[in-house]
Amino acid sequence: MTSVYIVDDDASVLESLATTLRKEGYAIETFHTPTAFMSRVKVAPPAVAILDIFFGEGERTGDEMVSAVHEVSPLTQCLIISGESDLQKTLACMKNGALDFLEKPVSLPRLLTTVRNASGIHAVRADAESRHRILGNVPSMVELRNRVRKLSALSESVLICGENGTGKELVAENLHLMSPRSINPFLKINCTALNPNLIESELFGHKAGSFTGADRDKQGCFERAHRSSLFLDEIGDLHASLQSKILRVLQEKRVLPVGGTREVEIDTRLIFATHRDLEAMVHQGAFREDLYFRISTFVVRIPPLRERVDDIDVLAPFYLQEFLSENGLPAKAFASAAIDKMKSYHYPGNVRELAKIVKNAAFFCAGDIIEAEDVDLSPAFGHADIWFRTRGLTLADARDFFERELIARRLEESGNSVAQAAETLGMIKNNLYRKLKQCGLSIPESQSERM
Repeated sequence: MTSVYIVDDDASVLESLATTLRKEGYAIETFHTPTAFMSRVKVAPPAVAILDIFFGEGERTGDEMVSAVHEVSPLTQCLIISGESDLQKTLACMKNGALDFLEKPVSLPRLLTTVRNASGIHAVRADAESRHRILGNVPSMVELRNRVRKLSALSESVLICGENGTGKELVAENLHLMSPRSINPFLKINCTALNPNLIESELFGHKAGSFTGADRDKQGCFERAHRSSLFLDEIGDLHASLQSKILRVLQEKRVLPVGGTREVEIDTRLIFATHRDLEAMVHQGAFREDLYFRISTFVVRIPPLRERVDDIDVLAPFYLQEFLSENGLPAKAFASAAIDKMKSYHYPGNVRELAKIVKNAAFFCAGDIIEAEDVDLSPAFGHADIWFRTRGLTLADARDFFERELIARRLEESGNSVAQAAETLGMIKNNLYRKLKQCGLSIPESQSERM
């Protein structure tokens, strides 16, 4: 039964709305003050909250309640009861994340339609959150989730930074799923995977006859994501000519299809991601400075798994249960020694690599307890093993993965001597130091002062 809380200091309004919604099968709780309402929300958040705007002195206003509710329960859908004279406060509520408003006196048919829509959105988001959770309990991940929740309410673009395999697409999905735009489909494009000859058409669309094979009009991703979110992964790999066009879209909120003469207005929230150092690329002239500053106003940085190995306590069991459930396999669990072994590894492939290690261990383990010896952390240099561990990666991702693995192994073989490792790799020592930083590998403490 869907829970709906109603807050209003007018007893007749409370009774009317509550009676109508109870007849439709909703679980209703009513509150005369924001203080009583918020106390209850902290214990049991509702699916939908219907909030009046103005209360007595010392009490929260509607817009303040919307913010407070979303601090506690981002999934709760807030509806505002608003009078004609409350326009400014109504707009403030909508800006703070309210889904819709009901004008006083409230039309009961309109009430039912609005609550039905809100409860449907809550159900979809709750289901999506269970399938797309950002897992982790270390402080950096708690802060990341809080940042994502706050940014989800905005329409501004967001830049997600992190190494390959850290979960940039998952963060992008959460930014969309927790936003008011989640009622519309989420579009995802990998800039590296796009056909160079068709990338402009894919992004901006085209008109029939604009090039060979264009036998009909086609909407581009920007237009298809109107009133939704568009995720552009690996923006650092986008050609310079297209960087300028992306900048223009951000500035003017319009796109011009290939072969078209009329621009199309769009309301698209752009989410960018990269594993590259865009600031360094700007200094090298490989990425437009104006575009960088435009997309980096709001940044989400995802820490690599080696910096949060304690999260393997929750990540490994999650991936294990997901794998077993998806494949109809009998229940299994990790022995504590197996978890400890996984926490000892440096994970150049990050969370994506951990998931593969977990699946491999679960599949080949004969018993119902996965022991340490069942966990294979051997370097991916055998032909079969490297194929397994780079499966699904782009060429760029696989190259970066191999480079980190090779450097890490050579350092280990040389007893953490940067000079010896550089010699075996055919590199200048200073260049290897730079590579260590780029790959996110630790510089041996005994040598870090020599840089």
